[in-house]
Amino acid sequence: MPEQRGLIVINVIGELDQAALREYDRARSIATLRGLINRLLRRSNDLLVLDSVLRGARLKSQHSLGIRAVPINEIIGSGGRADDFDRAFYPRRDVTQEKWISVDKASRQGVPLPPVELRKVNEHYFVMDGHHRISVARRHGQRFIDAYVVEIIMTRRI
Repeated sequence: MPEQRGLIVINVIGELDQAALREYDRARSIATLRGLINRLLRRSNDLLVLDSVLRGARLKSQHSLGIRAVPINEIIGSGGRADDFDRAFYPRRDVTQEKWISVDKASRQGVPLPPVELRKVNEHYFVMDGHHRISVARRHGQRFIDAYVVEIIMTRRI
């Protein structure tokens, strides 16, 4: 019997791998389609880049808001991986595959994932760490995500 149990575990793991890979492939296909549509409509589908938003602005202060549930649709930018994901956090590049699948499998298994790290500028959020977690959460229909938030107060609005 122990041999059969081992096979069952391997099959379950294999099924999780396959489900996560299929989900990633769907997300990449959607990203490609969204990119084509937005190019045709001459609209940007890019995440905003935090450095570009802060360029030319004077920093008034910054402080921790702690951990809170943040609406995923209010996360509009990135502090470093803006090219890897589109505005809706669909993965744009194949370099995201391994990590995305890993996060998806953990999510499907109910593994608690750490909060993402965000910067809040006015009413907008920028990801510093957790792009893949946001992408997977959004793909699974999650509306909020736990995040450690640091608010940046500037003298100029974005």
